[in-house]
Amino acid sequence: MRRFLTTLMILLVVLVAGFSALVLLVNPNDFRAYMVQQVAARSEYQLQLDGPLRWHVWPQLSILSGRMTLTARGASEPLVRADNMRLDVALWPLLSHQLHVKQVMLKGGVIQLTPQTEAVRSDDAPVAPKDNTLPDVAEDRGWSFDIRSLRVADSVLVFQHENDDQVTVRDIRLNMEQDAEHRGTFDFSGRVNRDQRDLALSFSGTVDASDYPHNLTAGIEQLRWQLQGADLPAQGIEGQGQLQAQWQEAQKRLSFNHLNLTANDSSLTGQVQVTLAEQPEWQIDLQSSKLNLDNLLPHHSAVAQTGGAVSQGQNTLPLTRPVIASRVGAPPYQGLQSFTAEIALQADSVRWRGMDFTQVSTKMSNQAGLLDITELQGKLA
Repeated sequence: MRRFLTTLMILLVVLVAGFSALVLLVNPNDFRAYMVQQVAARSEYQLQLDGPLRWHVWPQLSILSGRMTLTARGASEPLVRADNMRLDVALWPLLSHQLHVKQVMLKGGVIQLTPQTEAVRSDDAPVAPKDNTLPDVAEDRGWSFDIRSLRVADSVLVFQHENDDQVTVRDIRLNMEQDAEHRGTFDFSGRVNRDQRDLALSFSGTVDASDYPHNLTAGIEQLRWQLQGADLPAQGIEGQGQLQAQWQEAQKRLSFNHLNLTANDSSLTGQVQVTLAEQPEWQIDLQSSKLNLDNLLPHHSAVAQTGGAVSQGQNTLPLTRPVIASRVGAPPYQGLQSFTAEIALQADSVRWRGMDFTQVSTKMSNQAGLLDITELQGKLA
């Protein structure tokens, strides 16, 4: 028995020494050009790694990198940049000098979805006909996500649609895993601070990217959010819910189906659809068992009735946003001119300014600023 244990220990030492020597003999910088080439071939993005690559052997064999950037072809700014990147790799493929990445982790990253980070197609680039019914090969799919596991920590997401204001999502934490068919799970949390409002958001669910970029579906199973700040009730607004989301590239359409959301003591179910045309086109169909607007909207009337006076010890009045000079002359409903919408809402009970209504039903449409209310009915309890 002692001889067997001695032999086993010797074999274990030889294996550990052999794998350690293998790791030390394989220079991770030999894979730099290979990684850059593979990223460019699969996604047409340019990967840049600053500084030398180095091994990290415990608790997971990994390659560590310094600053990294990922830039689309012809873009003026990188889509992704991060202070550090870690690639968790498999050990056995190194025996044949192959790199198998199991997980990518970005720390201190900045992800920008702005016009400056979009790819610029050259004038002589071929364009496929719109009525092409042939199946796509891998090279025709454009951007693809071929990593089994992705982790993003302490990062920032900046996105902007054309000339709209930028929206920044901070403190991002993302865990995402997928199988060979591009079906996987995700877990996300982040925070948005804008116009003296703070939105904390977290959700988890499943995603199906097997037909991306033509079609992308996701099922959000656990959604939690909390909104606080200016022009909101003093206690803020918080809720949770579930929904199904789908993106259709050909129609530029984003759909939210099987909505089941709560906001304070109110609830909403139904579906929402938006087509991202020159003017966004909204289709909204919602139902509610209880809709308490007094608990969702700020009580400006209370401030007006008291002349703005607040008794000593009372700090519950909602914070109002400052008036921006460029918006002083803007009409209060100018935002209606930027989109079209068809809205239908049915509620069993509605509370508004202390009045209770039942069997509320409304239908309305907006055509770039022309608001038409075709139906508005209910019973005062």
